[in-house]
Amino acid sequence: MASKKFGFLLGLIALICSTSVVGQNVVQNIWRDSSYYPTSRLPQYNEFMNNQYAYPPKPRNMWEVGVKGGLASISGDVSSNLNFGWGLHVRKALGYTVSLRAEYVHGGPSGLNWRPAKNYLLNNAWYPTYQAQKVDPVTGAQIPAKDVVYYNYKSKVNDLSLQTLFTFSNIRFHHAQTKVGLYAILGVGVLWYQTNVNALNANGQKYDFNSINVNANYPDRKSVKEALKSMMDGSYETAAETEGDRKWKMFGKSARLSGTVGVGLAFRISRRLNIALEDRLTFVKDDLLDGQRWQEHATGEPVLTRNFDSYNFASLGLNINLF
Repeated sequence: MASKKFGFLLGLIALICSTSVVGQNVVQNIWRDSSYYPTSRLPQYNEFMNNQYAYPPKPRNMWEVGVKGGLASISGDVSSNLNFGWGLHVRKALGYTVSLRAEYVHGGPSGLNWRPAKNYLLNNAWYPTYQAQKVDPVTGAQIPAKDVVYYNYKSKVNDLSLQTLFTFSNIRFHHAQTKVGLYAILGVGVLWYQTNVNALNANGQKYDFNSINVNANYPDRKSVKEALKSMMDGSYETAAETEGDRKWKMFGKSARLSGTVGVGLAFRISRRLNIALEDRLTFVKDDLLDGQRWQEHATGEPVLTRNFDSYNFASLGLNINLF
């Protein structure tokens, strides 16, 4: 779902940029304004203004600080909801088209499957509270599950990264920034998270998931989720499956190195302020962001799913440019 949304947003941003920039005066000459130049470049500025030098100096590179809020989601093995997330960043321009940005993002994505699961024998968040399907070790016969479960999760995700931003609409040298700016994001960092599942009711007992329509088809998914939400208390009291002490931890939570890609569109509202619409996707070598990593088949012999999870954050932010 996150990859489809990412592709859709990329196309939307390209369309907006093409229709917004063409046909309007989006740049202002700044060569007359000495405030755009650092002190070390004022001699060249004075020579240029007195017709003693052929070119004006390069304008100063700005610092930027920003705050943003938006929708956080996980692309994994459990159907994802859209939940609120927020972020902060500091950015420093290195030239006309390239800048560096340090960013922290925090989100609380959640998810709920409408299809039941039976093959959770190795998922310690559900088994042995619920009785999964399994294979008799002596006869090899299939033992049907006594309970179905509906995978769900609530996660707290923290993402700290250092990114390189490439601006495509700011290549007209020695001009002020454009009114609309399209940019791409490429970064590396660390992501740490904690995921819980809602496996028990308010009395600490398992839910009667068997009472839900286990034969539901895709058109029934909304009614199934509504029935589940009416049954469940939203406590997320049970720790999801983790790698335990076999993998790196940070602040007592599972931690992974991450890679980030994204696109953004910035709308300048003044010399100091701009509003940015942005979508970024963070990849980790981890399949437990949503607390689930086991396939439903082969029956009774759980095997790992093929793909790792990823984290998506679509946001709207306010940025302030500083000298």
